[in-house]
Amino acid sequence: MIVHNCEAALHEGNMTKQVSGSPFLKPFFLKTPVRVVSPRQQRRHTLPASEFRNLTPQDAISVFEIEREAFVSVSGECPLTLDEVLNFLGQCPELSLGWFEEGQLVAFIIGSGWHKERLSQEAMTQHVPDTPTVHIHVLSVHRHCRQQGKGSILLWRYLQYLRCMPGLRRALLICEDFLVPFYLKAGFKEKGPSEISVSTMQFQEMEYMLNGQVYARRNSGC
Repeated sequence: MIVHNCEAALHEGNMTKQVSGSPFLKPFFLKTPVRVVSPRQQRRHTLPASEFRNLTPQDAISVFEIEREAFVSVSGECPLTLDEVLNFLGQCPELSLGWFEEGQLVAFIIGSGWHKERLSQEAMTQHVPDTPTVHIHVLSVHRHCRQQGKGSILLWRYLQYLRCMPGLRRALLICEDFLVPFYLKAGFKEKGPSEISVSTMQFQEMEYMLNGQVYARRNSGC
């Protein structure tokens, strides 16, 4: 159950360029083909080109497949098991956010509630409702959608979404040392070494105050 963001680990470490436009993807439309298309192809035309929404337990398999591909090849561990994904999406779907393109999940964040000043090992598997702190467990992007800035855009969208939720004050996460610059650029502050460890891996704890300034949207290159 390691954290955090293998997609960022692979591609977002040196964000330098600012996104020049909106963080929302612009819709695009397919030209109507001259030939007759199948009903399945016709249905694809009704799907939104780009959509952000909370995840549900029905999305759990897609979530886990993206997560497993992103993390296991690098660290050998997934931040969340499939059962834990199902648990969090069942208990606190409002603390998740998925990015869908033509109905397909391309990136996601999963969070849960936490009630203490610092994250502990319990926070890796526990959701505490009605608390002012969100623990961000995982951010991951589909392998075919990396190198497009999706990780940083989705993080920006998620943090601004949290800012609109009554009662939430901050977000916490843990990450490896080489990801600290990415999260600093996203507006997080360092809280120091985390007491959480997985195998021989050590982490830094990061904090984002939800009543603070909106961080600049950047293109990480992921």
